[in-house]
Amino acid sequence: MIVLFATIIITITVFSPADTANILALFPHQGFSHNVVYQPYIQELAKRGHNITIISNYPLEHPNINNISIKGSMPIFYKSKKNISHVEGNSVNEIQRSINVIWGFYDRGKIYEAIFTVDGVKKLLNSPSKFDLLVTEHFNNELFLGFASKLNIPFILLSSCNLLPWNQHAVGQPYSLANIPSTLTGLGTEMSFYSRVINTISHTVQIFGYKLLCRTRDEAIIKRNLDIKVSLDQLILNASLILVNTHFTMLESKPLVPAVVEIGGIHIMPIKPLPTDIQKYIDESKDGVIYFCMGSSLRGESFSVEKRQKFLNVFDKLPQRILWKWEGELPGKPSNVMIREWMPQRDILAHPNVKLFISHGGLLGTTEAVHEGVPILSMPMFGDQITNIKSVVSRGAAEMMNYGNLNEDEIFIKITSMLTNPKYRKKAKELSEAFRDRPMSALETAVYWTEYVIRHKGAPLLRSATIGTPWYQYYLIDVLIVIFLFVTTIFVLLYCLIFKVLLRLLNRKSKEKQS
Repeated sequence: MIVLFATIIITITVFSPADTANILALFPHQGFSHNVVYQPYIQELAKRGHNITIISNYPLEHPNINNISIKGSMPIFYKSKKNISHVEGNSVNEIQRSINVIWGFYDRGKIYEAIFTVDGVKKLLNSPSKFDLLVTEHFNNELFLGFASKLNIPFILLSSCNLLPWNQHAVGQPYSLANIPSTLTGLGTEMSFYSRVINTISHTVQIFGYKLLCRTRDEAIIKRNLDIKVSLDQLILNASLILVNTHFTMLESKPLVPAVVEIGGIHIMPIKPLPTDIQKYIDESKDGVIYFCMGSSLRGESFSVEKRQKFLNVFDKLPQRILWKWEGELPGKPSNVMIREWMPQRDILAHPNVKLFISHGGLLGTTEAVHEGVPILSMPMFGDQITNIKSVVSRGAAEMMNYGNLNEDEIFIKITSMLTNPKYRKKAKELSEAFRDRPMSALETAVYWTEYVIRHKGAPLLRSATIGTPWYQYYLIDVLIVIFLFVTTIFVLLYCLIFKVLLRLLNRKSKEKQS
C-alpha cells in the first residue's frame, strides 16, 4: 500500500502540467549569435520532459524536440564577406544611429514573411495541435503574435541584448531616461544634460519608429498569411514575461518589474577541451595570448587593407601570441599570429594564459570575457555594442577604440597598457566574481520562470499595473496640466483682485484730491 501511494505521488510530481507542457519555440532570426543565446534554454526544457516544437534556421537534436526548419527560406546576412567595411563604427551620432537601426529593422524584417511559405509551418498552423506556451525572441519583428493569437496561448518573450524600448513597453518596464541609456544610442550611464536630451530624442525615435514601421509591416503580413486582423500594440501587452540576456553587474543596475527576468550568461556552458593545436599554441606562449574576434556576423577578412596592416604592424612588435578569427588568407601574417575561420571562443577565454580579448563589443563575447575575468579592448560597430562596452569600461575592465579612425600608435599603446597595467586584470577579476555570484544559474533561472508561467496559466499576476496606461497618464502630464492650470488660475485671480484693489485705492485718492 505504501509503495503504491509513493508511486502515485511520484507519478503526479513527474507528470504535472508544468513538467509535460507542449511548447512552441519560434526563433526566425537568421543570425547565429541570436540563436546561441536560446539553444541551451530550449535543450534544457526538452531534458526536463517538455515537448518542444521549434521553428528556426538552426535545428536542435533531442528526442523531445520537433524541428521545423526554415533554413533556406531567407538569406543569411552574416555570410557576406564585405560587412566590416560597411558598418558605421561609433562615428555616427546617437540620433542618426537610432534612425539607421530602426530603418534596418524595418527593411530587413520583411524577409520573415518567408516563414509562412515553409510547408512545416503551414502544416502546424492548420493542425489541431495544442500548445501550452509560446517562447520567442522579441527583436525586430512581432510575427509571433500571429501564432499566439491563432493558437490562443500565452507567450514568453526573450531578448538576446539589453532591453529595447519596445521590450520595455510590452511588460511595463520603466524607461528611466534620466540615467539609463536607451540600448541603441551608444550612450553611457554618466549623462550630462545634453546626453539626457539626446537619450530622450533617440528613445522617442526608436519607440515610435518601431511602432509605425515594424508593427504596421507585421500587421499586414499577419493579415495576408493568417487572415487575422490584429492590433500588435494591444496584443504585445499580453506578454507573460521577458527573459533578458543581461545581468546588473555587467550592465547598468536598474529597478525591474517582476515580468523582467535577467538571465545574462545563459549561453555559457561548461568548458570543453580545446583543439590540440590551439591548446598547444596557448600553453607554450610564455608571455600570454591575445584573442581577437569580431563575432559571428562580422568577418575578419573584410577589414580594409589599411586597418588590417595597422594591427599586423602592432602584433609584430608584441611578445604575446595572437589568436585571430580570420577567414581566408592573411598576407604578411607575423609568426606570432595564428588564424582560424572559427574558434571555440568560450573555451579560449577560459584559458588562464589568455590576457586580453580584442572584440567588437557584442554581448555574447563581452559576457564570456566578463565571466572569465579577461580585460576587453573593443571596437564597437553598431547596435548595442557601444553601450555594452561603455558599461564595462566604466567598471575598469575594458577600453574602447573608434574603428572609424584607428591609429597604429593608439592600438599599440592601449594593448601594451592593458597587458602591463595590473588594474585591468584586477577589475576584470572582481567583475567576474560579482557576475558569477547569484542564487541560481542563468539557465536554472530561465527554466524556473518558464515553468512558473506554465503552472500559473500565463502568470497574469506578474503584469505591471502600468501596462496599457496612456503615456500622458504614465508621465502624469494630465496631472501636471491640471496643477499648472490651477496655479495659473489662482495667480490670475490674485492678480485681478490686487489690480482691482489698487485701482479702487487710486480712485479714492483721486477723489479725495479733487474734493
